[in-house]
Amino acid sequence: MSHSVLNLVNQIFLIAYVTGFLWLRRNPLSLVFTAISPFSLLFILFVVSNGQYVQFAVAGSLVMALVGFGLALGQDISLYKIEYKMQDVFVASPVSPIVYMLGLALSELLYGLPALVVLISLAVFFSTSLAFLPILLLNVILIWGTMSSIGFFLSSHMLHMRNATQLISFVNVVIAVVPPVFYPISTLPEPLQIVSYFVPTTHASLMLQYSMGFPIPEGWSIYLGLLVQGIYFGFFMLIAKKKALWREN
Repeated sequence: MSHSVLNLVNQIFLIAYVTGFLWLRRNPLSLVFTAISPFSLLFILFVVSNGQYVQFAVAGSLVMALVGFGLALGQDISLYKIEYKMQDVFVASPVSPIVYMLGLALSELLYGLPALVVLISLAVFFSTSLAFLPILLLNVILIWGTMSSIGFFLSSHMLHMRNATQLISFVNVVIAVVPPVFYPISTLPEPLQIVSYFVPTTHASLMLQYSMGFPIPEGWSIYLGLLVQGIYFGFFMLIAKKKALWREN
């Protein structure tokens, strides 16, 4: 590994350490608050269905958690940029926008690490084979990276914290709750099923459901799911790099 790559990795982990680890050391209850949303829906679906749809609940909760952690990056960046003016320090430094984004995105994973460990463990427990573990981890990385890129791009165009919070919350619901993430895609009318295939979280949930032994929709495959998520990941990473506002005029 070259010196320049090591330097970039060090910058990413340093940003994550300052904005994530140091905060958690002073405020460990943040770990509990971060886990409330995905586990609350998991609990509700488990109780309502008497455990019948627990696999759907686990798949949906994991996807929802990853979406939430990724998009929460947008709220944090808006806070650092608008309220604390901390982003100005990084703009004036050799740190690139992507390194800044990845450092803060990694800190968001630190907040959600206990919840992710539990949800991933449940997904592995309900999987029909450990052979799905690499696909599961790739699924996690693709959704987390895509949502972090979206959060970073949106936050760079926000001028007020209230706007950032409202927009991020709206996008969260549209991406993680409305699509067939917590329920089978077969329950939707065919036109809405077609629309759902254009949402990356649909494929993320389908991949988890497939690993748990649920039948897959006709015409869908795990390779299609990876392809769609890979396209979204590359596209939004490029958007974050090229179109996010880094320096204020």
